[in-house]
Amino acid sequence: MSMGDPRSQIVEKTCYEKQAINESIAIPNFLQTMTKVGTLLRSSHSGTASTGVGADSMHALGECYGDLSADDCVLCYAEARTVLPTCFPERGQIFLDGCFMRIQNYSFYEESFGEYDRSYCGNTSVGGGFQDSVRRAVSNAVMDAPQNSDYFARETVLSGTENESAYVLADCWNTLNVSSCADCLQRASESMLKCLPSSEGRALYTGCFMRYSNTNFLNPESARNNNGGGSAKSQVIQLICENQQENNRSEFIPNFLQGMEDINVKMQTSHTATVVTGTGLDANNVLTQCYGDLSISECLLCIAEARTTLPSCLPNVGGRVYLRGCFMRFGNYSFFGELTGKEDRTICENNTQKSDAFGQSASKAVLQAVETAPNSQDHHAGTQAIVTGSSNESAYATGDCWSSLDAEACGQCLQTASRSMLSCLPGSGGYALYTGCYMRYSDTILSSPDGTDHKQRSKGKTLTIVIAVSSVVVFIVASIIALFAWKRRIKSKRKQASDDTKLLDIVTSSSLNFKYSMIEKATSSFGEANKLGQGGFGTVYKGVLPNGREIAAKRLFVNHQHRAGDFYHEVNIISSVDHKNLVKLVGFSCLGPESVLIYEYLPNKSLDHFIFDAVKGKELNWEKRFNIIIGTAEGLAYLHENSKTRIIHRDIKAANILLDSRLCAKIADFGLARSYQEDKNHISTGIAGTLGYMAPEYIAHGQLTEKVDVYSFGVLILEVVTGKPNRAIHTSENIHNLVSLVWEHFNQGSEEELFDPNLMLQNHTDNDVKKEIQSVVHIGLLCTQEVPSLRPTMSMALQMLSKNIKPLPMPTYPPFTSHSNIQLNEFIANLKVKVSNTVSAPTVSNSSFGPSTSRLQIVSLKHLLAFEG
Repeated sequence: MSMGDPRSQIVEKTCYEKQAINESIAIPNFLQTMTKVGTLLRSSHSGTASTGVGADSMHALGECYGDLSADDCVLCYAEARTVLPTCFPERGQIFLDGCFMRIQNYSFYEESFGEYDRSYCGNTSVGGGFQDSVRRAVSNAVMDAPQNSDYFARETVLSGTENESAYVLADCWNTLNVSSCADCLQRASESMLKCLPSSEGRALYTGCFMRYSNTNFLNPESARNNNGGGSAKSQVIQLICENQQENNRSEFIPNFLQGMEDINVKMQTSHTATVVTGTGLDANNVLTQCYGDLSISECLLCIAEARTTLPSCLPNVGGRVYLRGCFMRFGNYSFFGELTGKEDRTICENNTQKSDAFGQSASKAVLQAVETAPNSQDHHAGTQAIVTGSSNESAYATGDCWSSLDAEACGQCLQTASRSMLSCLPGSGGYALYTGCYMRYSDTILSSPDGTDHKQRSKGKTLTIVIAVSSVVVFIVASIIALFAWKRRIKSKRKQASDDTKLLDIVTSSSLNFKYSMIEKATSSFGEANKLGQGGFGTVYKGVLPNGREIAAKRLFVNHQHRAGDFYHEVNIISSVDHKNLVKLVGFSCLGPESVLIYEYLPNKSLDHFIFDAVKGKELNWEKRFNIIIGTAEGLAYLHENSKTRIIHRDIKAANILLDSRLCAKIADFGLARSYQEDKNHISTGIAGTLGYMAPEYIAHGQLTEKVDVYSFGVLILEVVTGKPNRAIHTSENIHNLVSLVWEHFNQGSEEELFDPNLMLQNHTDNDVKKEIQSVVHIGLLCTQEVPSLRPTMSMALQMLSKNIKPLPMPTYPPFTSHSNIQLNEFIANLKVKVSNTVSAPTVSNSSFGPSTSRLQIVSLKHLLAFEG
């Protein structure tokens, strides 16, 4: 997916005045033309298409800007393809931040100016040298783009001063000649530069598009050649259209377009959705679902392809499209509960005839999927069966039912579909495309076997594990692994030292690098009076830079000068993350006596200073606490889903939620990042975090997914509501941790008894406030469910908090309750933690197992759950 702001964001849609004379001719022409352009954009980033003659003809041009990947181009085109038809029966054009589309009833392809040419300016002004940087970058782009084969140019002028770097994009339609492109860009740039000193400017011209900004919205140089790995999952298997045409075209088609727009909004935060627009014979019902093994990015790309393909069925009253990763259907009646129908079919892949042994294994895999999928949360199963007599051959199967079916109906559909599909044997593969379900078997891997959480997998991209710098780290490793790692380190030591030496020059010249002497002076030589606090990896000091800017300087215990390459690249990843609810990394210094990280200064310290204090807690009423919860959720959703790399914080807790002058939440200490190729659905890793906030599967097995952060966020929610830390709570009958105590009260309907007295709700007459708090507790329990796959994603949790998902699903039990599958014995078998001298230490200590290790102590379950950071 794209870096920076969304490149499928609509900038402007313009509908022309002339209307089609004969809609029965114009509509089919329009749909056919859109399909042609979509096909061209998938392969070449641009395309033109014409259908028909005369006043009812359709001429279309589509262009994705030169820095978009093939996947992002499809996403942008899908948005344009959905929105532009709302102009019909008028023609029109639409500019997005990543692409452009225009449709007319004449050939306009060589036009380079028009009556709708205009510029748009941002609302924020930037001073200093920014204006000079913009003018220089724009001038270079105007000169370069016409000379490039794709009429595209990107220019960057970097500045050492915050917000004064300039990023510029210029793109001409490929139907122009060099002279027309240069002329268009010259006029567009002159208009756009009038936006200065605004931080943003766009020129939307007939024949070209330009943009400048002080934030980096450009994709990497290599993005255009990178399809993101989603193309295979977005391949269309079959499009099936109903034969009957609509009752009232003027009502049905707008309902269809609105349905496509609504379903796209819902699918931003879910793997499945249904919508209904309109009523009666011209109503439009839409169902769409991504299969259970797709990641979020793969799902969005697949749905974009479906939205692009399905309108080809218009003006018929219904249609469905099956892709390798998703399904979409529309119709003029409610079909959501249907299992089978006349359009059900099987498609066989008979390129290779397989052995009887393969056939037996394929049947076994298919039947296992039929048995498993109906009882899984998302009605999905992915199975594998090894072929008898072969060490390296397997049969694979997947099965998915639409979420609108119950378990019994799902089972019936899959049973019928599987019987039909297995008739493809001894062929190497087959599909069952049924009204209520989808199945496939193959001799090549389709998805990982069940037992793993696939939905957060982002194929072909980098998983960034963020090690929170304030946390104390525990490495649980066997001595043999430690010995193996030690030998490998010895072998690579010389090469590492050489590489780091070469990178010292990069570190020194980086705009993020601060001289150690400057930081020392800013913090009064790290004076005790400037000390703000101390964490596991360093001490934080308040400082004031020469320009008057206040900072928080974290003086790390470890000096990274001899690992300059790792340190620089890790900091560079974190510095590229930019969100209003994340503490901003201002810079670093690793060339002095200690390594220092430099953050923005926040005056109100951290959330724990308020909610766990009997006096200061009164300063946070429910409205302020709710806004803090929302802000934290938005920051985490950004880290998990909206940045180029997936970032898992691993230490979400009240002490790491800082508050600015308006008491808005900012997530702190998302530390130094290390990148891993995401070959699996989770990463098994050394444990880092704060006991009481860590998810059970992470403590027990070191399995790290975004759901680890979701669990921590759920604990944080319950702490904010109750004003109690997640440590041991003594009741008359037992010792609980906060999560289990809230779970017990939730089941009894008495959770109001746990609300923080500082909220002073006894004086509150508005029952809606209490209902909202109860709803937030409900969401906290959903986030702390024992089974990771049952926890919502952060974007889903945010939608729940925003009341966009109703009713809320019922939570299942959290870990370590009487119904839990994770019990004390399992923890004792899997968790060997070396703790400090007192068992009440608030965080996990550093440990490595080997001959020199100190005496090990197994942490009791009660104490383990009692820790709070």
